[in-house]
Amino acid sequence: MLSEARREQILAIAQSLVQIRSLSGEEGAVIERTAAWMRELGYDSVEIDACGNLVGVLYGGEGATVIYDSHVDTVGLGDLSAWRYDPLGGTVAEGKLYGRGSCDMKGSLAASLAALAYAKQDGVLRGTALVSASVGEEVIEGLAFSRVLERYAPDLVVICESTELRLVTAGRGRAEIALTTYGKSAHASTPHLGVNALKHMAKLISALDQLPPPEHERLGKGILEPTEIVSAPFPSISVLPYQCRARYDRRVLLGETAESVLEPIHATIAALAAADPTFRAEASVDVGSFTCYTGVTLSGKKFQAAWQTESESPFVRAAQAALQRAGQAAQIGHYNFCTNGSYAASIGLPVIGYGAGLETTAHITDEYVTLDQLFGAAEGYYALGAAFGA
Repeated sequence: MLSEARREQILAIAQSLVQIRSLSGEEGAVIERTAAWMRELGYDSVEIDACGNLVGVLYGGEGATVIYDSHVDTVGLGDLSAWRYDPLGGTVAEGKLYGRGSCDMKGSLAASLAALAYAKQDGVLRGTALVSASVGEEVIEGLAFSRVLERYAPDLVVICESTELRLVTAGRGRAEIALTTYGKSAHASTPHLGVNALKHMAKLISALDQLPPPEHERLGKGILEPTEIVSAPFPSISVLPYQCRARYDRRVLLGETAESVLEPIHATIAALAAADPTFRAEASVDVGSFTCYTGVTLSGKKFQAAWQTESESPFVRAAQAALQRAGQAAQIGHYNFCTNGSYAASIGLPVIGYGAGLETTAHITDEYVTLDQLFGAAEGYYALGAAFGA
């Protein structure tokens, strides 16, 4: 399937996408470049929706309608001096493609959009393959991608996030929890006349750190980790803060809801308030908004549920058999991080994951995807394109 010419084209596609800066809300240029590649590869239609999501459509023989989704937005570049290679250079060295987004997840996008087009060119594509280049995933998973699912109503969603060529059938969800403590301002030279909201937040953080995390036999621990803290007033010159806000990242397990995630946090706040009459705090699942590069603003609760597709699902069995026929182990795994798959599963769609690279390589300095993984993923997507019959 992968001739040398096809390998060169896949790598060229991946390099061209990595070379385009595409922070969340700034994906327009990379979307246009991806659309150009789709047209060059002979896609039957190429559409960009109001949010800026791109979908390329390939019609094959009789079979299922399958969306292969890759988000094109990336996190920031971080400390540029810490990179060995230009994060926007698309450098190939040591058998790896380096650059921001190479692993998360422009490599898999390049592999899927090329391989599925090759499958159609070779006459083996079954059903309808929809290659989605979605936006805004790094801000709120599933929020922009939901518009793609509403438009196309697929039979199956394939999330192309990194799996190291395993077949992923489950994933942890994610919640962003906002904590606020309240105090009373006073001059810092007379703290006894006020209530320091920052100290109260420190007590709350320390207490939450003692909570045993819930655990799922497959998905692991429901990690609760602080990621941000801001006090008011800010900056504060000789003034006790009257308010302090912290953000927590909570990894969500199967069966958990927004209410069940908040329950032990509310109980901790109640215990601290019972011990100290001046202690006041609130906790809630945060609500966020995202302005797409097209100007459309979306908003939603920052809670994405965990998901699982049963191993006996016909789609899972067909995918595993196809990947094994392609010479891959197709070991069953799960995502430790949250993906657009959470939203897809929440509306009742079957979801699997398959992609190039390691989860642990996403977001790091000198992010990379190995060429073996890149080309292996292309071979896998080609096999999947032929797998989902009627």
